[in-house]
Amino acid sequence: MTSFITYDAFASAEWLFAIGKGELPLAEGLIQVEGFDPRGQMPEVVATIERAQSYGARAVLFEAQRQGRAPIAQAFIFSQQDFSDDTEFAEVHKRLWSWGGVPLLYRAGPGLVQLFRCIHKPDFLGDGETPIVNPVRTLVIGSEISAQEIWWDLDRIHNGAIWDDPNACKLMLSASKSAHRKLVSGVRALALQLSDSKLLDARLRRRLLILSLLIAYLEDRLVLLPQDFNAALPGAERFFEVLENGPALVRLLEMLEERFNGHVFNLTEADRAVLRSSDELNQYARLVQGYEEENGQISFWRLYSFRDLPIELISNIYQLFVKDASSSIYTPPALVRLMLEESLDWDRIDKLMLGSGIILDPACGSGVFLVEAYKRLVLHWRSRNSWASPDVDVLRTLLSRVHGIDLEEGAVELAAFSLCLSLCDALEPKEIRASIKLFPRLAGITLHDSCFFDAKKNSLINAKVSVLIGNPPFKSRLTTDGAKRSAASYAKKHNQLPDNQLAYLFLHEAMDMLSPNGILAMVEPAGFLYNQNARCFRQSFLKRWRVRELLDFVSVRGMFKKGKADPKIVIVVAEAKEPDPDNRILHAVFRRNGRAKAEQGFDIDYYDLHWLCNSDAERSMDVWRANLLGGRRARDLIERLRTYPTLGDYAKRREWNTGEGYLGGEKNASKNVSHLIGKPLLPTKALNANGIDRDKITTVPQKGIKDPKSEDRFKSPLLLLKEHEDLHLDVWEGDYLVYKNEIVGFSAPGQLDSLRAAADWLVQERTILQAYVAGISPRLFTQRATSIFSSDIRALPFPEHGDLDISTNERIVAEDIVKYQRDFIRLGAGSQIMEKAPYDALVSFDEVFTNQISQTYSRKPLRSLSTYHWAGAICKAFAFGDGDIDWSGAEELRDKLDLLLTQRRRSGLTITRIVRLYDREFLFLLKPDRHRFWTRSIALRDSDDVLADLRAQGF
Repeated sequence: MTSFITYDAFASAEWLFAIGKGELPLAEGLIQVEGFDPRGQMPEVVATIERAQSYGARAVLFEAQRQGRAPIAQAFIFSQQDFSDDTEFAEVHKRLWSWGGVPLLYRAGPGLVQLFRCIHKPDFLGDGETPIVNPVRTLVIGSEISAQEIWWDLDRIHNGAIWDDPNACKLMLSASKSAHRKLVSGVRALALQLSDSKLLDARLRRRLLILSLLIAYLEDRLVLLPQDFNAALPGAERFFEVLENGPALVRLLEMLEERFNGHVFNLTEADRAVLRSSDELNQYARLVQGYEEENGQISFWRLYSFRDLPIELISNIYQLFVKDASSSIYTPPALVRLMLEESLDWDRIDKLMLGSGIILDPACGSGVFLVEAYKRLVLHWRSRNSWASPDVDVLRTLLSRVHGIDLEEGAVELAAFSLCLSLCDALEPKEIRASIKLFPRLAGITLHDSCFFDAKKNSLINAKVSVLIGNPPFKSRLTTDGAKRSAASYAKKHNQLPDNQLAYLFLHEAMDMLSPNGILAMVEPAGFLYNQNARCFRQSFLKRWRVRELLDFVSVRGMFKKGKADPKIVIVVAEAKEPDPDNRILHAVFRRNGRAKAEQGFDIDYYDLHWLCNSDAERSMDVWRANLLGGRRARDLIERLRTYPTLGDYAKRREWNTGEGYLGGEKNASKNVSHLIGKPLLPTKALNANGIDRDKITTVPQKGIKDPKSEDRFKSPLLLLKEHEDLHLDVWEGDYLVYKNEIVGFSAPGQLDSLRAAADWLVQERTILQAYVAGISPRLFTQRATSIFSSDIRALPFPEHGDLDISTNERIVAEDIVKYQRDFIRLGAGSQIMEKAPYDALVSFDEVFTNQISQTYSRKPLRSLSTYHWAGAICKAFAFGDGDIDWSGAEELRDKLDLLLTQRRRSGLTITRIVRLYDREFLFLLKPDRHRFWTRSIALRDSDDVLADLRAQGF
């Protein structure tokens, strides 16, 4: 698709046309590759620039740094002067797609710019196996550009606003079609196909497929050359030619084991004998080599550039082959990187390397975390050694710092594979070819196949553990004798391990393994924060250890799949030292957006950063869920409403028969069902926002009923409430009516007026009660999308006098929770609140914000002035008293604000997404243009922050 740009809109794309002319404009976030000086730069930036240089890019565009984390590369920009040959550039596109390190790729020429996708489907596929140039968008100077074509706008890319736009995310990002997920699903399908073939023994079949992937990587990197294959089989030039010949394959693997060592290519004597005599290898090799990607357009092995695939991805592929697929997990590399950034920063590595400490993953699987940790150690070494390349001895020494434990011997074998590949990745091909016995032996030395709890008891890890990181099994059963002993020991000292959750036991025992002041980052079930049963466990943990961060991914769905499950997770970051009562914990709530969905990273905005003191975190029941819903004001409302008598209390005093309806089920079915069978039945779906749909009432069928309840439960009149976040309800005044277990009934014969009064009040205060349920239900969001428990209904506040004393601000908070926040938790970028802020929302924001501030500064009330729209952002200006801004245009205002911000913060305006700026009697708010940043409840939070700022300034 080709767009045309007018000179009026030229400014947003001028940087690209300048590169096309051989120039590089000065622009924030845009770094030239040639002549780049790594001194003083963050290691991640240097590594990215080096990668860009290896591909021949002219420049890299980085997103602005957020919350102290390294800026993330968003685009590589190439010049058509360097890549005028389409075939050559198409190969570069294929390599960058395989790498998956940047979402956008530009090729700029005189008067023309092409845009390519690297985190989406392989657009470079043509009719044959030769890649083709196939840009997703082309921009030509001279005609018009649509307002939606935001991928040319440097500011929107740099400030991250491009990924706030769902349409941009849909066009540019796709997890399922990107190289990484396609490769994982492709290998899985190939493994199933090989399994169906019944060729070779299952274990040997798996090992040969793993070796094929490893050798494909080494072959693509030119570590293995045609002469290596020829030495094993005269005339052979590629691995697949050797694979089909048993004796030649054995010779090749023996040669590689001799060269590389580490038992990576080692075969048992039995395997050698089978391969030498097998008549199935020829068919096996044809199946592997001939496997095509899902659309049948190209050979699976030709689709990818194996030399560019991230090593941690290959580790994730290996995870497919572990025995226990129900507990294995594809861990998104972006999540692994985030955890290591939080637990293994450069200063901590400095301290680590001064001592003898190690990094340990207690459930290492195929080594995804260990690989990323090792890469980080290598990058750190380079940054502290003038960016020199480490030699083999240095790489081996660094490799000795990463240790892992796993119950499966096969997983340890795969982790060794992955780490040895990582060592290769840090060397040039000629260095690898020149090395003898390159790979150190890892299994049994730094990698151990053992139950973690046994390994700890038997002191299998003798080194000092300075950093502990990982993703333990999520199982509600204790699967080893070591785990059972550990759980029994925990129960003696504390209480019963909640839900027998193995991940909690890993967390508890892992902290004890850390050396003083060591750090842990561990994935845990979301129940650690949100499950009532885990409250005592959490309180004990918070009292004992200095918890630094709780990274909350409850809103990010579909990414952390274990087997067929989709568990909600949190990440615990804790230090091995006692906490102070005033120790501050960061509860960071991550949201589901296009970038997270495509596994490109996790965005966190100011309003999702919640700080609380350690003692408060220990005591509060409501703080975690309140932070999901907006923060402190939501929590204050929920905690205040908890002080009222409840609907359950009221029903008990009036002796109403209260509870769920019957539960069906053939297993253990009851015989006492005469009061149900054939009686009128209200289907759960028939109770909706409009009350009871009488046309859908049916009769109870002759089927098994597990829990029939009593006859009194269904006697009329009935107040019925559905176990749903919207609290659908109605009063039934007819005859006997049966309902099922997802409806809570209040049966009150002879008390119809009281039931009606209760129902009327519940309807009157429905919005407040819906917000309250969202804040207290252990089921909502974490276990079910919209369902709640019967206990949540009974816990609804229900004052006898009928007055909840709701303030104006509390009603604003409740209305925003119900209208926006609930869907925001579930849908993220797809929710209404992530659309552009409409005009009436901005007006409402101004009204709430100025009213709040003016209550304190009534002598000079705050007035709303002009609103300006920039690239993905809105700037609102306010003045105390009669002041007015004395510059006219938006660009003049922007220049003025940029100057002020540069003077005060030593950074440019686009560095941060949210800015509060004060200049004499003027106040400016600069935030993204999405509605979530301009709701009335956010106006309350902004006003709280502004008042705190003004007090600090003595205003």
